[in-house]
Amino acid sequence: MTAKLGSQGKMSTRPIKVNFIINLLSPITRIVVALGTVPLYLHHLGDARYGVMSIVWVLLGLFGFLDLGLSRAVTNALAKLRDAPQPHRARVLLTTFGLNLGIGVLGGAVLYVFGGLLLKHFVSMPDAISLEVSRSLPWIACLLPLTLISAAGVGALESRELFLLVNSIQIVAMTLAQVAPVLAAIFVSPSLTVVIPTAAVAQGLGAIVILAVVYRLEGPLSLRAVDWGEARKLLGYGGWMFATNVVNPGLASADQLIIGSVMGVAAVPHYAVPMSLVLRSAAVPLAFGRTLFPRMSSLPGDAAHTLGTRALATMAYGFAAICAPAIILSTTFFRYWISADFATFAAPVAQVLFPGMWMSALSLVGFTLLQSQGRADVTGKLNLIEFLPFVGIFWSLTLAFGIVGAAVAWTLRCTVDALAMLWLSGMKREDFAVIAPPAALLVVSLVIARFLEPSILITFPVAAFVAVAAFVLGYLFSDDWRRLTLAQLSRARTVIGNLTNRAKPVPPINTNAQQ
Repeated sequence: MTAKLGSQGKMSTRPIKVNFIINLLSPITRIVVALGTVPLYLHHLGDARYGVMSIVWVLLGLFGFLDLGLSRAVTNALAKLRDAPQPHRARVLLTTFGLNLGIGVLGGAVLYVFGGLLLKHFVSMPDAISLEVSRSLPWIACLLPLTLISAAGVGALESRELFLLVNSIQIVAMTLAQVAPVLAAIFVSPSLTVVIPTAAVAQGLGAIVILAVVYRLEGPLSLRAVDWGEARKLLGYGGWMFATNVVNPGLASADQLIIGSVMGVAAVPHYAVPMSLVLRSAAVPLAFGRTLFPRMSSLPGDAAHTLGTRALATMAYGFAAICAPAIILSTTFFRYWISADFATFAAPVAQVLFPGMWMSALSLVGFTLLQSQGRADVTGKLNLIEFLPFVGIFWSLTLAFGIVGAAVAWTLRCTVDALAMLWLSGMKREDFAVIAPPAALLVVSLVIARFLEPSILITFPVAAFVAVAAFVLGYLFSDDWRRLTLAQLSRARTVIGNLTNRAKPVPPINTNAQQ
C-alpha cells in the first residue's frame, strides 16, 4: 500500500515492514554522521572542548527524563483518536505541548544553574574554556525545552504512522546539528561560544519544522484547547513511562559502577566496549517497537494481541539471525578491531551479552503491547521491582566470576524481564513455544564459539551457516515467517524474471513474410 495524507491528515497506510525499514534510517544515519564528524570535532575543537560538548549532551540526555513519558503518551492517545474530530485531537496535542513547554522552561532554568555549577566546579577544564562555557550556558538551557517540544511533535506525527516524514525531518535536523557546529569551528572559531549556539540554532530549526508540519496536519490550534483534565490522564500514563525512563538508565549505569568498584577501573573497558557494541544492535528492535506502537495503540485488545504474537515470531527469528552470527564473530572482530589480548577478555563478555540482547528484543514486544493498551503502569512496576534484585545479583556474580559473571547477570535479568513482560501482556504457551527454536540456536552458537579458532576463514562461514539456520528454523516453525519468506521469494522471482525478459534479444522482423 502507499501512504495517504488527505487534507484532514489521514493516517499513513504503509505496511509495517516498510515502516520498520524507514525507522532504521535515522539510527543508521546517526552512526554514519558520527563516524564522519567526530574526527573533525576532535581535530578542530581539541580534546578539552569536545569533552565539554560531550558532557553537555550527557546532561541534556539526563534532563531528558523531564519529558515524563509525555511524548509516548501523546502518541498512544492520538493513535486511539485517529478518527476522532479535530477538536478532540487538538485538545490532547495542545495539552501535551503546554506541559512539555512548562516543564522544559523550568528544567532549562535548573539546568542553567546546576549544570553550570557542575561544569564549573566538578569538571576540570582550563580557565579560558570555563569562560566559554559560562557564556554558552543560556544556549545550553534553551536546548532542553526545544528537545521536549520537538519530542511531543514527533509523537503526534508518529501517531499517524508518518514515519517517512518524521525520519526525513530528523535526519536532516540531526545532520545539520552535527555538521553545522563543525563548519562553524572551521570557518568562524572553535570557541564553544560559537559551536554550542550553532548546535542550538540547528536543533531549533528542526523543532520549528516539526511544529509547522504538526500544525499543518492538526490545525487550527488554539491555546483555549488546553485541558487540565486531559493533562491528568497524560501524566497518569506518562508517569509510569517516567519510572521506566529513570530505572533503565540507572540499570545501564549501575553495571559499570559495580565492576569498577569490585574489580577496579581497568576491568571496565573489557565490559563497557562489548556492551556498547551489543547495544548498537538494539537499533533493530527499537525501530520495530517504534513502528508497532501507534498501530497497536489504534487497535482493540484482541487485534493488538494478534499483531503482538505475529511480531514476537518475526522478532524472535529475525533478530536471532543477527545475534547468532554475532556470537560466532565476536572473538574475530575484537581480535582484528583492537587486539588479541583485548579479545581474550572482551569476546566472552559479548558472547554472553548477545543472548540477553535477543531476550530484551522479545521483551520489547510485550512492553509495546502493554503500553499500547494503556497499561504503562505494568511495565513501570515491573522495572521498579527488578532494580534492587538485579543490582544484588549483578554484584554477587561479578564478585564471583568477574566480568563474565557480570554479563551473565545482565543476560539473566533480560531473560526474566522478557518472560515476565510477555506473560503479563497475555502471551499463551504456544506463543512461548515459537521462541524455543531460535533460543536453542543461540545456545548452540555459544557452545560452538567456545571451540572455534578466531580465524576469518573459519568464523565467517560458520556465522553465515547459523544465520541461514535462523531463517530455516523460522520457515519450519513460524507460519508468519513462512508467509513472509514465500512472499519475498515470489517477489524476487518476479524481479529476476522481468530482468531476464528485458535482457532477451528482440527477434528480427521477417519482412518477406509480411509481404
